[in-house]
This record gives sequence, C-alpha cells and structure tokens, in this order.
Amino acid sequence: MKVLLIAHACQVRAEGQQRAQRLGALPGVDLRVLVPDRWSEYGKWRAPQPPENPSYAFQVGKVRFPWAGPAQWYFHHYPALAKTLREFKPDIIDIWEEPWGLVSVQACRLRDRIRPSAKIVAETEANINRIHPFPFTTFRRYTLRHADYAVTRQTEGISVLRAHGYKGPAKFVGNGVDAALFRPMDREACKQALGLKGFVVGYVGRMIEAKGLMDAVEALAACPADVNLLFIGAGVFQPDLERRIAQLGLGERAKFLPPRPMEALPEAMNAMDALLLVSRTTPTWKEQFGRVIIEAQACGTPVIGSDSGGIPEVVGRGGIIVPEANPEALAGAIGKLRDNPGYARELGRLGLEQVKERYTWERIAEQMRDIYLELTGEREAAPV
Repeated sequence: MKVLLIAHACQVRAEGQQRAQRLGALPGVDLRVLVPDRWSEYGKWRAPQPPENPSYAFQVGKVRFPWAGPAQWYFHHYPALAKTLREFKPDIIDIWEEPWGLVSVQACRLRDRIRPSAKIVAETEANINRIHPFPFTTFRRYTLRHADYAVTRQTEGISVLRAHGYKGPAKFVGNGVDAALFRPMDREACKQALGLKGFVVGYVGRMIEAKGLMDAVEALAACPADVNLLFIGAGVFQPDLERRIAQLGLGERAKFLPPRPMEALPEAMNAMDALLLVSRTTPTWKEQFGRVIIEAQACGTPVIGSDSGGIPEVVGRGGIIVPEANPEALAGAIGKLRDNPGYARELGRLGLEQVKERYTWERIAEQMRDIYLELTGEREAAPV
C-alpha cells in the first residue's frame, strides 16, 4: 500500500517525523512524505531537517507562499505535486494540512485527474465552527466534498466537519508522544536540577493570555506557601504575568524559564507535581488538543486542565478538570493534589496508562494505518 503524506509538520524531527517514522516501519506501508523546502513558523523561517535512518522516503518539494500565521499559509502549494503523483502512484493521499488550505484543494484536484483510484484522507485541528472569508470557505467545501475520510484531533471536531457538509467516515486520532523520551524520572532530582522546591505546578508553552496563565497566578495567591509556580516558554503576555506576581508579593514562589528543546522537556515535566493547562475559550479559538498534556502524563505527572475545547477529552482519567476562568476552582484542585499525595500518584499512573493505550507515536501510526486499510478494502470498516 503506497501512502503519500503531505505535511509541513514533517519538516521537523521532533514533530511530524515521529509519526512518519513509526508509520513507515509498519508492515505493508510504503510511505513517502512530502515537505516544503522552506517554512515560516510564527515569523521564523525554517528549513527541512533530514530524518535520521528514515523508514520512509523523504521528499522536499519547492513550495509557493509558505507563510505561517492566521490565514496566511493557507495559500501554500507544490508546483511539482502532479509529477509526484504520476511517479509514485499512491493508493492513499493523506493531507496533514487544514482542508481550507489551497494545498488540500490542489491534492484533491490532481487526484481526480491523475490518480482517481487513490483515496483522500483530510486532517484538521479545528474544533470551533468558524466561517472563514473567501476563498477559504470554498476551499474547505471542495476538500470535504472530495475527501474519502476525515481525521480530527478531538471528537468535537467531527461535529464541526458535519456542520460544513462533510458526510463521510471520520475518526478522532490524537497527537502522539515519544514514550522513550518522555518517561517517569526521579521527581526530587529533577526539581533540584531546576532549582525548584516545595509542591510545583507548572506550564509549558507560549505566554499568551488565552492560555489562562493569569488564572494560575491568581490561584497561586490562594494556595499554601509551599506551592510554587513554574512557567517555561516565552511570549507577549510574560510582562503582564511578572507585574501581577510582583503586585501579589509572589516573586519568591514563581519562576520563569525560557523555552527548552524537546530533549530537555522530560526533566521539566518530571520536576512538576502537576502540569497546568487552563486555557480560556475565545470567540475564534479554544484549545484543540494540548500536546503538553500527554507529554506530562507520559512522565507520570497529573494534569489540571480547564474545560476549554479538547482538554477534558485528552486529560481523561489522568487529571482534574476545572471550569475555565476560575482561579478559585484551580486553587482547590492544586490543594487537593498537594494534600493527597496518594491521589496525585494514582492520577499520574492512570495518565501514563492512558498514554500507552492511545497516544504513543506507535499507537497513532497504527490507527492511521488501520484507516488506510479500511479505505483500500483490506480491513472491515469501523463504526463512525
């Protein structure tokens, strides 16, 4: 079974290449991955990282309009995609891009013209019913009309697809985590390595208001004195957090660390007694998956999450869910874990168990392979 995976995420070894490596290693999968020769991610240009000992063919294609950001990169496409389809002759074309992007329309149109027997898998992160401006609504409608299968990052994303006219089979397939890298370590040793003490709750990611970070600061003020807050990341909201921390006199209990490379994150996740992801829903965004959740759970660290978007579904049985924009409830959840070490350890165990069941890159690859087999008729269709 020949699979063409079109994905700018596969430019990076620590991101999409993890999924590609596991997928290409599965029996019966002949995988080719097409990535752009250049990409702008949050304003920073990056080039493809050649994979190490790949189990798949890695193809770097010249791309037009490779900008990232709101409604900018949706025009990117590959001038030589037709040639790739003629030469590779895929049975499956997996478009790991949004369906309202021009590259999705391009792949569908070329499939119909060059390789009509190939099946299209459309993937989306979207979990909010937004009406995009022209031509993106037209792009999405076209892609969803031609897709043979749809994959979302949370169950509610399927409802969004249905609202936009998609009638075919669909499935929730989450993000994945490298379980060999993210694993339980000695928590006290990790705390010492980062200069931390007491009961540590932490956040990893972009410092933006929508992540509910001010709620974490306000909750800290209501927690016992041995509770400390760790922020790892960078962003425009950090000065606001620092000012509020100073106003509340919490400077000794809050620590900021700059962004860390992927290989350094397991130590940070293990230094936390709980990870916080208490995002706030906005009119145009709500948390889609929250990969830091499964990274923390893979380390045996319980998670306190808000009820925004896909957070409750991903946290599952490995943490506590609180109402978004509710510092009092957040402080209560932190106190519950601090005062009940056995309960915290049990949540950590359940989260780790859940990751092994659903969210390792191996499991994600197997789920995608099963979808491909279903489309090619080599596996019985699963209930939608």
